[in-house]
Amino acid sequence: MRKPLALAAALAATLLSVGVGTANAETVPGCASAKQIGTTGAITYQGKQIGSVKQFAGCGKNYPYLWVWDSYYNSHRNVHVSNWIAEFSGGEEIPHGGGEATGKQELWGAGAATLDKCTKAVATIRTGSGVTDYVWGATDKRC
Repeated sequence: MRKPLALAAALAATLLSVGVGTANAETVPGCASAKQIGTTGAITYQGKQIGSVKQFAGCGKNYPYLWVWDSYYNSHRNVHVSNWIAEFSGGEEIPHGGGEATGKQELWGAGAATLDKCTKAVATIRTGSGVTDYVWGATDKRC
């Protein structure tokens, strides 16, 4: 009975030491003072979360951030991703800043000078080869 308990304790200590289950802090490239605003949005595919999208504010801009979860990225290394800041104006959503890439697990989009506007961050992950084969997620609207 002691051996299984000792093994369980050793496994738990190992997992804690490598940071399993902990989140890494994100820092906007070129704007270390930027902070996350609003909620973290989920990107789901076939009932499972495969990515997260966040919005950061700082240095006079809003920045979109996308993270593709390991569970999806490990089997889809050539994934195509994109993100942007959506400004709400006159009942429409106007895209600003952002970026796109192939094969990246993390994507910081270009900042948008929209701090005085109502905005949200939006991100997509392509799940197939067609132009409509993608899923998306967004943060909450921040004004």
